[in-house]
Amino acid sequence: MNQVTQTRLPGVGTKFSIPTSHGGRLAVIQHNDGMREIYFFQRRDDDEPCAVIQLEDDEARQLGAVIGGAYERPRIVEELEMAFGELAIEWVPVPQGSPAIGHSLAECAFRARTGITIIAILREPEPVTGAQPGDVIKEGDTLVTVGKLGQYAAFRKLLADGPFPAPNQEPTHIPKRL
Repeated sequence: MNQVTQTRLPGVGTKFSIPTSHGGRLAVIQHNDGMREIYFFQRRDDDEPCAVIQLEDDEARQLGAVIGGAYERPRIVEELEMAFGELAIEWVPVPQGSPAIGHSLAECAFRARTGITIIAILREPEPVTGAQPGDVIKEGDTLVTVGKLGQYAAFRKLLADGPFPAPNQEPTHIPKRL
């Protein structure tokens, strides 16, 4: 995945730069008044853009929804949903100040308590693929999970509120599924 860089432009807004996997670069300026400017550069080191698009706030949000798949799901997503049946894969950000921070996946016992399995942890600078029981949750992590849709409310509540045993201490009693 390409790294998005963010630059504050005093008095103007914020600039986001996104290198593309095809060797180009996008720059998006989000103005303080809500207007957006999108610049496309054919090559990452080009100084002059090939195209510039200006959008008002409502237009930018609508474009974001279209690009994000809110209007039509790509065929691959539909095929994956059919293959998984009741299962879903979700990317769940760890809430700031979560009591799970500093605990291993084994200590949190998410699967035993909610039925949700952590399959990977997205973090900078390197993601944790094939998450293991000893992997520790850190501030800023996003947990890649698999489970049934009906299990996610209990998982999110547990992740946000706990309780969890003290780090590196064997749990004396962890309640089963919430």
